Amino acid sequence: MKTKQLWICSAIALASSAAHAQSSVTLFGVVDLGVQYTKGAGAGSVRALSNGGLSTSRIGFRGTEDLGGGLRAGFWLEGSLNPDSGTGRATNTNNQPTGATTAGGLTFDRMSYVSLSHDSWGEVRLGHDFIPTHYNSIYFDPFNANGVARAGNLTFAGVGTGPLPTAITGSNTVSYWLPGKLGGVYGMAMAGTGENDSSVANSDDGNFAGARLGYASGPFDIAAAVTRSQFSSTAAIGNYTHANIGGTWDAGFAKFFALYNRVTVKLAAGTVRKNTAEIGAHIPAGEVGRIRLSYAVLDDRSDSGLRTAGGLARSGDDARQLGAGYVHNLSKRTALYGTYARISNKGEARYVVSGGAAPASGRSSSGWEFGVRHLF
Repeated sequence: MKTKQLWICSAIALASSAAHAQSSVTLFGVVDLGVQYTKGAGAGSVRALSNGGLSTSRIGFRGTEDLGGGLRAGFWLEGSLNPDSGTGRATNTNNQPTGATTAGGLTFDRMSYVSLSHDSWGEVRLGHDFIPTHYNSIYFDPFNANGVARAGNLTFAGVGTGPLPTAITGSNTVSYWLPGKLGGVYGMAMAGTGENDSSVANSDDGNFAGARLGYASGPFDIAAAVTRSQFSSTAAIGNYTHANIGGTWDAGFAKFFALYNRVTVKLAAGTVRKNTAEIGAHIPAGEVGRIRLSYAVLDDRSDSGLRTAGGLARSGDDARQLGAGYVHNLSKRTALYGTYARISNKGEARYVVSGGAAPASGRSSSGWEFGVRHLF
C-alpha cells in the first residue's frame, strides 16, 4: 500500500513539474538552390549551381522552457548549408583571421546560443550570433543580404572587397535584448572577445562591442547600429568600425528601403573609409508575386597615402550596383525567383557580385540567377 501511495505522489509531483516548466523544441530550415551565371569583365565567367539566392540555406534547432513567472530558458542552434555540395559553411572561432574555418561538416555559423528571457526585462544571450550592424543589413536591404544583388557586395567590404572577421557574426558573445512591449522601441547591445592570452602583444584582437536601437510603428521601421572591433594595425587589418542606419516604409502599393553604411579600418599605413548608400523597393505583382529593385553606390574616402597596386590613390576605387529581381510564391513555404545584378567599378576597384568571378581592375561584374526556395 505504501509503495502504491509513493507512486501516486511521484506521478503528481512530475505532473506538477511539467505544468510549471513546459518546454518545446523545433526543427526548422531552408533549402534554396538556383542556376547562376556570373561574368567578370576582362577576366572570365562562371556557370554554377548557386546557393541562397533568396534565403540562406540552413538547418536549425530552437527550444524554450517556461520557468514560470514570465521567465524562460532557451537555446538556438542554426547552421548554414551548401546543399549543392552537401557541406556546411565556414565559421570563425575567435573573431580573428586565425579563427577562420573552411567549409565542410555542419557548423552552427549563424547562431549558437543559450538564453534567459523575461516578458518585462528582456533577454540575455551567450554564444555566437549576428552582430548589431548585420541586422540592419538583413532587414533594410531589398534583397535581405542574399544573392547576386545583395547590398553586402559593397557594404560587407572592409579593407578589400571581402568582409572582415566581425562584419557579419561574432563568437564568444554576451548580448542583451530589450523586451518586446516598449511601444515600438527595440534594440540590443553585444560584446564579444577574441579570448587571447593577456601576455601576447595582440591580446585585444577580436574583441568587439556594438549596439542597435530602432523604432517600428505601422508602416515605418527605422534603426541605427554601430559595431567596433579591435585589431592590431597591419597592412591588411586594424581597428574596425562599422556604423549604419536604415529604414523601410510600406506605402501599400510598394515597400521602400533605404540603408546607409560607413566603414572605417585603421591600417598601419593609413585609414580606409568607405561610405555606401542604397535605396530600393518591393513592388507587389499580383497576389503572389513581388518585384525587387535596388541601387547602391560606394564612395571610397580613404587616406591619400593609401595606394592601389597600380600606384593610384585608392580613394578613387568607387563602385555602383544595380539589382532587379522577381519572386513568385507557389505557397507559404515554396517560391520561385530570378535576380540580375551589375556592379560598375571605378579606378582599380574589383567589387564582385556574390558568387561571381572577380573582374579586371576597374571593370564591371554582373550575374543572374534563377532558383527555388523551400522552407520547412
